Amino acid sequence: MLKKVLLSLFGLMVTGAAAAKDIDHLKAEFSVLLNGDPTRGVNTLTIDRNKNRYHVHFSLAHWLLDVEQKASFNWQDCSARPDTFSYKAKALGIRREERLVFDPQTSMVLYQGRDGDKLLSTDGGAFDSVSFFFEARCDLMAGKTTLSYPVVRDGEIKQTAFKVVGREAVKTGVGTFDSLIVERDRGNSKRKTRFWVAPELDYQLVQISHEENRQLAVTVTLDKLSYTLRDQPTTLAEHQGQ
Repeated sequence: MLKKVLLSLFGLMVTGAAAAKDIDHLKAEFSVLLNGDPTRGVNTLTIDRNKNRYHVHFSLAHWLLDVEQKASFNWQDCSARPDTFSYKAKALGIRREERLVFDPQTSMVLYQGRDGDKLLSTDGGAFDSVSFFFEARCDLMAGKTTLSYPVVRDGEIKQTAFKVVGREAVKTGVGTFDSLIVERDRGNSKRKTRFWVAPELDYQLVQISHEENRQLAVTVTLDKLSYTLRDQPTTLAEHQGQ
């Protein structure tokens, strides 16, 4: 269960940019609390941009599990067109791998998982677990308070909904930031996932929390950050360690 929770959380630790604030490069590190206690591990995220194409890489080296996620997609005018997505995970000696290959010519996506390969139609649109957050960030910058996206998960295309539920100051390793609180809309489920987005940091994700039940809660918080914007080449590395 913990493996599944951490995988879902780290899929969220990715941000994009809107219109005139496209990111050219980003490097970040995150700390993890498990049931309120710090855990050992190195969690890094990098985003690199080459013209209209993004490459995103997340790596987690943790005593409970190792995770690596990679995504590539085209980006233009706040619209993401997924290309490939993959992740590898190892926990307690158990390995899991999945891969997505999108084909815009046929409007299909190839899902490759432990149960074999599966072709899914993307006629109604579909994202991987990384690319849709780039569009979500654009929508937040545009002032939207309810969000919903079709995302390929576990061999299915599932509608994933969120809503803005308030604001809160979040203390991170790079400073304290007034942030929007965005909550995963799970209907009547007691499970709760929230993430905090800081407008001051160009709508970067600065914290995520997930409560699976009374016995399991995980919080991921930004610890170090540096990035450059396409139209404003400003590096925020000076915030590190504050």
